[in-house]
Amino acid sequence: MDREKILEEISKNVLLQFSIIVVTLLFYIFTKHPFFGFLVFIEIFGIVIIEVALGVKKKGIKNEIKDTIIALISVVVFWFALSFILQTSSPLNAVVSCSMLPNLERGDMIVLYGMQEINSYEFQLTEQEFQDFLNPVLLYENQSAEIKGSIFSYCMYNTDILCDEFSSNPERFREKRGPVTLNYGECKRYYSSENIYSPESCLVSITYDGDEYYPDFSHDTLVYAPEKGEYYYLTGDIIHRVYFTLDVDGVKYHLTKGDNNPVLDVQVYNYPLELGNLPISMEKYKGKVLLRIPYVGYLKLFISGFFSEDEYCKTQLEYSHL
Repeated sequence: MDREKILEEISKNVLLQFSIIVVTLLFYIFTKHPFFGFLVFIEIFGIVIIEVALGVKKKGIKNEIKDTIIALISVVVFWFALSFILQTSSPLNAVVSCSMLPNLERGDMIVLYGMQEINSYEFQLTEQEFQDFLNPVLLYENQSAEIKGSIFSYCMYNTDILCDEFSSNPERFREKRGPVTLNYGECKRYYSSENIYSPESCLVSITYDGDEYYPDFSHDTLVYAPEKGEYYYLTGDIIHRVYFTLDVDGVKYHLTKGDNNPVLDVQVYNYPLELGNLPISMEKYKGKVLLRIPYVGYLKLFISGFFSEDEYCKTQLEYSHL
């Protein structure tokens, strides 16, 4: 009888604790105020401390340590089992930024699958063409010049006549990367807080072998880890869609872009830090998104200290051809 009462008491405590976290999380979802995110973190941390203290009081410190070790081993076994089934070392991840709006939202928990077959456009390049791809040449009117990253990145850090023209007439600008040409045009960005649209220069298509290819949201979304020395390495794992795949003499590299970002990842260059990004090799690849679970990822974000979202989350890029 005493055992039944103890189990009933534990069940009530667990339900109460879970309810408190859910209610606080709902407050965050509706207000997006970082205070509620921090409060969820405190609640999780507090519940763990309380549970450990109650366990020590009821069963003694030795039994509590034993139960804790068993719980940790169970989590590790579950993680490795899930990794084996899904063929990836990172079967679960959380969306931190808003670069994939509207198809993935900040706070989504995503399940990854490590299958290496990727759905995207594919271009055949030689090793020399690939090296040329890594060194972009800006084409404007009848002029050409080598550029780091892209004209978009250049104009993020510079204000001159060229950038004024790029802002006003982006369709006049292209970037030549070996046999691939990146074409600019005008997109619209919606600002939900002000309920307005604003024009924005963006990559609208890629030309290869005489054919023009447009962004396709049906392509797979990847999770990859940038290498040290790349700009995105400072951010951590990246969750972006594969727009194009380069087959370089049998070795494949992926070109990714956030659905809410105006340019490819390889076009992003930080001029003050002098850091850019390279195409995604299979060594960086962690898996492709199999499914998303809304809101659950917030728990991981809050435990990691990501309590607030930036203003970028209140905007959404829209393509004219979609």
